[in-house]
Amino acid sequence: MFRTLIIICFISIFTCSSFGQKGKENFLNVGITNLCFGYGVEFPFADLSDRFGRNLKFTLGAERITKSNWIFGLEFSYMFGDTVKEDVLAHLRLSNNEILGADNGYADSFTRERGVFVGANFGKLIPFKANSRSGLRITCAAGLLSHYVRVQDEAGSLPQIEGDYLKGYDRLTRGLALRQFVGYQHIAEDKRVNFYIGLEFTQGFTKSVRDVNFDTGLATNKSTRFDGLIGIKAAWILPFFDDFVDEEVFY
Repeated sequence: MFRTLIIICFISIFTCSSFGQKGKENFLNVGITNLCFGYGVEFPFADLSDRFGRNLKFTLGAERITKSNWIFGLEFSYMFGDTVKEDVLAHLRLSNNEILGADNGYADSFTRERGVFVGANFGKLIPFKANSRSGLRITCAAGLLSHYVRVQDEAGSLPQIEGDYLKGYDRLTRGLALRQFVGYQHIAEDKRVNFYIGLEFTQGFTKSVRDVNFDTGLATNKSTRFDGLIGIKAAWILPFFDDFVDEEVFY
């Protein structure tokens, strides 16, 4: 009887250990589909720094991490800032720097930076240690970068910048862009804390979309611009594991 109990205990321990190891292997050897929600800050350089200052951005991404930790995905970034160095309303300003509206009052108008990046990315996750899905994350992306000056007239007292006229002031610029990210990615085995954070670099090869700038009365410069950005980005990851059951089964 005692020998039988020993055998049963040994089999139970071995069985539980096997299931626990299977759960570990499942976590390490399955593909993962991620939804990523991010936020960041960027600093412009090259031609973009002549037009805008620092900007913030929201990001949304969907990606696939394979069993071998290759990364494929799509991403969208919405950029916004309040520092515009090109005063597209300068020709409307009085000596006191105010703008007189059609109602003979001072117009409540301002300019802001807006932009988007849409692209596809590819990269690699390099775990720092064995039996982990966390480590160095490196990705490269190619896509479309677009940015413009948002001109806002709160009181609606400036008919010269309404409707289609607004297109002559917004400096809309668009073109192909490359983007690189390097940082740390963490995916917890219990799936509760999942994120990545690191540095992101963008190089845009853009051109003006508009033909004429109404504030200067001159044709826009159609030569290719180099719009650069360097920033810090952090994202929360919502992972979906392929056929992954992390529950331990006991008999």
